[in-house]
Amino acid sequence: MTVIKKTFPIKNMACAMCVAHVQKALAAVPGVKDVNVNLASNSALVEYDDAAVTPEKMKEAVVGAGYDMVIDAAGAAPEALDESQKKNSKSFLGKLFGR
Repeated sequence: MTVIKKTFPIKNMACAMCVAHVQKALAAVPGVKDVNVNLASNSALVEYDDAAVTPEKMKEAVVGAGYDMVIDAAGAAPEALDESQKKNSKSFLGKLFGR
């Protein structure tokens, strides 16, 4: 058993309820030890047992909840959001908070 901690970009989140849905979906996956979903960065920091669950299985749970999780072919996630994702996140938060 190897516990891995990775950050996965999450697409289609727009509010706190979205965060709660993604958090609940990931937490329900067997093998997931801890989850922290962040709306501002559109990401989920997931701690999981790689012998019990794969990133693909976690993505299935997120997609089942109505969102999307970005993983690469090897099951790892890019460490940073691309520039368009950062811009969209800042734009949304600016509109939300009137800035």
